[in-house]
Amino acid sequence: MMKLRDSQLQVLWIARVDYAPNSGVKHHKHEFYQLQLIIDGEGEIEIDGKFYPVLANHCYLYKKGIVHRFHFIKETITLDFKFTVNEDLTSLIEKAHFTGGRPLHHLKSFKELFQLSNKNVKDPNPLLPFQIDAGFKSTLLGILQSQTYDGSQTTIDVSASNEGFPMVQYLKSNLHEKISLEDMASYFGFHPHYLIELFKKNLNTTPMQYLQSLRLEKAKDFLEFTSHSVAEIAELVGLTPPYFSRLCCERLGMPPSKIREQMRTVVGKDMILEQDFTLDSQPSISKMETL
Repeated sequence: MMKLRDSQLQVLWIARVDYAPNSGVKHHKHEFYQLQLIIDGEGEIEIDGKFYPVLANHCYLYKKGIVHRFHFIKETITLDFKFTVNEDLTSLIEKAHFTGGRPLHHLKSFKELFQLSNKNVKDPNPLLPFQIDAGFKSTLLGILQSQTYDGSQTTIDVSASNEGFPMVQYLKSNLHEKISLEDMASYFGFHPHYLIELFKKNLNTTPMQYLQSLRLEKAKDFLEFTSHSVAEIAELVGLTPPYFSRLCCERLGMPPSKIREQMRTVVGKDMILEQDFTLDSQPSISKMETL
């Protein structure tokens, strides 16, 4: 058995799975923990004989040795993390109140971990599994710490940088709109030139360049983690489809369709981070059994 990369927590397996309507996984249990993130979808989860609705932007914890199943009535996108922990963390997880799922305020961090695991599959690097272990442990502890043991939510994670800069919030809230420098300056009561100076001083770029980067980042997220068409994504981030395609080629080196195609090569792919890990103890979720 390979020595644990992290003495407290080890990520065994990561996958994004797209479930068709009326599909899921039958009753099973396993000797490790599983954290399932529902990015979008609808259905029902059964844990230890109790039934809960599937809610988008929620996460569900399947504890080791506990029988569970899930069934989706609509197209559903999930991120799954299977992991083991030591005694100290086991005690904390067992006390955690995940009944009916927990609102997900750390999705960006989980997506980044999935992207790291994807990178490791394509170009293995011995440092990446360590980085994934550390990142997942930090995010999981954030979820546990953000709730009191009566199950109430006490904190919300805000991981993005520059959140305190009001102009950034304005741009993020209006990505789908046609925004001009003059519109933005008028909204804040500044001269356009002064607004440019503020952005260069605080963000080392211009307002419109920053807006373009925000739109591209959000569009890439839509391409990777939703089933929206390229045209729909362009509209959602305030771009025309031709300009969106050109922007992707210029900034990301490939058109939107190619970005999505690369992403689909890892949907449902077993990203195993520990050579001794096996899925024999449960049905293969890559097969997406129809219930």
